[in-house]
Parts: sequence; structure tokens; C-alpha cells
Amino acid sequence: IYMVIDKNIELEELFIRDFPEYSFLSEVDQSRKIIKLFSDKKSANSFCRKNQKIIKVPNGKVFSMVSSYLLNKGISRILYDDYLLSI
Repeated sequence: IYMVIDKNIELEELFIRDFPEYSFLSEVDQSRKIIKLFSDKKSANSFCRKNQKIIKVPNGKVFSMVSSYLLNKGISRILYDDYLLSI
């Protein structure tokens, strides 16, 4: 699993409304914060900007371990490839 972070090692928080393929969701759902994960480095590179970098997450179970931290930051969804997952 790969994820994009900014240069200050902060999570890149996005909103569901930033992705037009999920425009059919209600306004409440579109205002939820998400983190985007990638299955390969090539697709992560295409999403990455100059002020960001890519890190590899060796164990995907880390997201279940830190789920309370993510929820406290307001992140309630994970976008993994084309799957929208709830934390």
C-alpha cells in the first residue's frame, strides 16, 4: 500500500467531493474527509504533486490500529483504488 503525504510528513486529507466519480453521494457524504491509498507506486506517482512525497505502508493493518486517531482528525473514509471504505 502506498500513500501520498506532504513534505512535512502530514496526512494528505481530501474530501469525497474532490472526486467527481462519487458525485452521486449525498452532500453530507461528500463533505467527509478521506485519505487516498494506492496499490502500486505508479498510480501514486500520477497523483503526487511537487510538494508531496510517497511512502510505502508495509502493513495495511496499521490503519485499523490507528482508526481512533484518524476519526479524531475527522477522517472517516479510506479511498483505496476504486473502493470507498468506512473506518
